[in-house]
Amino acid sequence: MGDIGRREVLGNAGKLALAAGVGARLAGAGTRPGRAGTASVRRLQPDWAALARRLNGRLLRPGDQGYVTAGLPYNRRYAAVRPAAVALCADVADVRTALTWASHYGLPFSARSGGHSYGGYSANRGLVISMARMNSVQVDRDSLTITLGPGALNRDLYAGLAGTGVAAPSGRCPTVAISGLLLGGGFGFSSRHLGLTCDQLLETEVVTASGAVLQVGPQSHADLFWACQGGGGGNFGINTRFVLRATPVAGVSVYKLEWDWQHAAAVLGAVLNLMPTAPHSMSCRVGLDVTGGGPVAGGSPRRSVSALGLYFGPAAELTELLRPVLTAARPSEQLIENRTFVQAAALLAREVPKGSFTSKSRYLDHPLPAAGIDTAISWVERWPGSSNASGAGVTLFAWGGAISRPSPTETAFVHRDAEFLMDNEATWLNRDTPRVISANLDWAAGLYAALAPYGNGQAYQNFIDPALRDWEAAYYGQNLQRLTEVKRRYDPDGMFRFAQAIPPAR
Repeated sequence: MGDIGRREVLGNAGKLALAAGVGARLAGAGTRPGRAGTASVRRLQPDWAALARRLNGRLLRPGDQGYVTAGLPYNRRYAAVRPAAVALCADVADVRTALTWASHYGLPFSARSGGHSYGGYSANRGLVISMARMNSVQVDRDSLTITLGPGALNRDLYAGLAGTGVAAPSGRCPTVAISGLLLGGGFGFSSRHLGLTCDQLLETEVVTASGAVLQVGPQSHADLFWACQGGGGGNFGINTRFVLRATPVAGVSVYKLEWDWQHAAAVLGAVLNLMPTAPHSMSCRVGLDVTGGGPVAGGSPRRSVSALGLYFGPAAELTELLRPVLTAARPSEQLIENRTFVQAAALLAREVPKGSFTSKSRYLDHPLPAAGIDTAISWVERWPGSSNASGAGVTLFAWGGAISRPSPTETAFVHRDAEFLMDNEATWLNRDTPRVISANLDWAAGLYAALAPYGNGQAYQNFIDPALRDWEAAYYGQNLQRLTEVKRRYDPDGMFRFAQAIPPAR
């Protein structure tokens, strides 16, 4: 999400005039801006009390009850980046107020829905504009629509879907917000059958850099609507409402399988060979996982292979589809059951890594060959370890199906033609020694480099990686130029800015 510095705000007289009008109401006569230009704005001291009075929600400052929890990003790797304040917004008016107030004072700000930015981009040392309380979910069975507040989490969505007989593709992690998920594409166990989360978008409300509140859809601000379908959160404005398409669903079935490590090569090969020809109603996540410490951190690592997913059909059919995998090696744990859609989501739910972590993704146009499988296995066996119970590993998600139906340019989400998304993760706790943390970062970088020959050059923008080179092309490919033009139209001065933000076209 956006993080701007003082020198990057109010780059022209027109914008200063807007900020001055807002600031006079917020700050009072004692802090009236001076003549046009950024220098006079820099001398203003933020009037936090004035902002607190203007909000329908709450403003939390250091020392206030709830500040510590509200200010922390999910990835504790960035826990040292603490905001001067958190605006707990109650509605779109609060979002607009907080945004224009931060702009007036030239303060860094970031918009935060769930705070799960892998790169820590929802953290900053100025103002966090939190929409966590705007977490409403309204399901209209007659119109087959779902209206979401920007703070709605995956768990809120699934709770709202319970008993309705409809579904929408969303993520696995219960505490990830739909807002960031959708804006960066959004996939889950139903995406091969139903499409990405961003493909279900019918309408969204956006507060822009100018303070305008826009109703955005295919016929209204169509360019911004296109960009919101996978162009990445925090690039074009602050989205404050989403309307999604819902799809009627009946019962589904799920599977969770685990094997001992000695079967890693056989199982991974069988899964990767199965999924390109499997029906699109079946999804799969297959992982090489390691937990329990390692040589650098101490302890005995535990390695395993797991596969899990969803099938829009009965368990008996799912069992037959999984036959090549089940016969490749006998699972040590096996579950294949019929469930409702919401029950299946609960069974498959798991948080993204807790504590501190690094994540590196790439897309594959073809399954990993035997040499790639061997490389992945050997690197997992070399994990240096940490005290984080989340461990580390290599994960592959089957792509294709409904994900691939739109062309790469139909929405901003360009990664339509891949067969797999691969993610490499390493985790640690901030109490781990610098040696342990450094070893994990080096291991993750080495693993990523070792598997480079098998990728297509693209990476998933929601697994955003601050260390990724050529990230513009990796995240956005052929859509980058059009995205920069949208950026120039709605945020010409680059107010919404962070290390990997889309720049305005020149």
